[in-house]
Amino acid sequence: MKKWLSLVSVLALWGCTSASTDSEGSTETVEGSQESSMQTEPVVEESVAEPEEKRISFIGVGDNLIHDNVIWAAETPDGSYDFSHMYDNIADDVANADLAFLNQETIFAGPDYPYAGYPSFNTPEQLGDNMVDLGFDLINGATNHTLDFGADGATYALNFWNQFDEVLYTGVFETEEESHEIPTIERDGVTFSFLAYTYGTNGIEPDTNWRVNYFDEEKIRNDVAKAQELSDVVIVSAHWGDENTNEVNEFQRYYGQLFADLGVDVVIGTHPHVIQPIEWLEGEGGNETLVVWSLGNLLAHALDDINTLGGMVSFDFVVTEEKTQIENVVFRPTVSHFTYHYNDNGRLKRKFKIYYLDDYTDELGSEHGLNEDGVLVSPANYKAQVDAVIPDEYLLQ
Repeated sequence: MKKWLSLVSVLALWGCTSASTDSEGSTETVEGSQESSMQTEPVVEESVAEPEEKRISFIGVGDNLIHDNVIWAAETPDGSYDFSHMYDNIADDVANADLAFLNQETIFAGPDYPYAGYPSFNTPEQLGDNMVDLGFDLINGATNHTLDFGADGATYALNFWNQFDEVLYTGVFETEEESHEIPTIERDGVTFSFLAYTYGTNGIEPDTNWRVNYFDEEKIRNDVAKAQELSDVVIVSAHWGDENTNEVNEFQRYYGQLFADLGVDVVIGTHPHVIQPIEWLEGEGGNETLVVWSLGNLLAHALDDINTLGGMVSFDFVVTEEKTQIENVVFRPTVSHFTYHYNDNGRLKRKFKIYYLDDYTDELGSEHGLNEDGVLVSPANYKAQVDAVIPDEYLLQ
């Protein structure tokens, strides 16, 4: 993206000769006609145009948390799984974004292990097919559930995602060499680096010191420095924070500021299973880093309305040769809605659907399965939670 010059032609006034004849037949020259005998060359001015600008749209969503009940709800008569209908209401926005981020909270450990939810999650890989079809292309693999089925489960998931050329899945690695590489993706001539780190893996030790990206200051410094050499924009996925609280903890603050000081462009936070604020942090170089501390749950079977409230963040990367800016930051709340049903065999099943909160009605709220568990679900209650956490400037008015 090089500067370019434009020529702005300024047309000089050419004198024009005209004459008028008075009543006595004499001719007089109209004022200014003496200059008309001299031609003036057109004036050409050089001006430097605004730098060429590339605008890349981004959306990000939170935890795709696939409990047993979500798996059962996705079962089809032939024994396969189809989760796609659960995401219908966000499908257009995912498809239309130039870059779409998803935190795949639960691992695809493969059919050699039972498909299961909490506490050791193994999600049917058909969900991954559905997510790729939707248009997600940045997938976080560094979560506290990455090692739920050990290195074998983690590498099965890695190999599954790596079959899609258009998808970056990172945070877990098959070889040490790969753990030192910087994943990049290009849009409209702009190169993006995508880094991912988790605070831990639920006490399960990895088989090597490079299998999973944990928060480690030295590694982060090295990764970001290499990323900045390779790319125009650096995006970080940060799996951090305390569960079930809207408050940002000291660990998050420390590493959030580190990312800002290193010049990372944006940090997308996940793991607390509830929403947390959006904030700009000033780096030591005077730069500003956008930090979304937590996007909450995108899809989950939860026992409280705070865990069925999530959000989609959207913004534009505006990139010139001189700088990268982030504009039009919007947080749009989402609801993980489910209802209770019984199938033909009398088995209790739930139906799941993601809704935008601004499309969520009182009627839907009254039908939410949490009401049967004694939780009063309503758009007003969700909105009150959003208003208490997310600054007004990022909410659609």
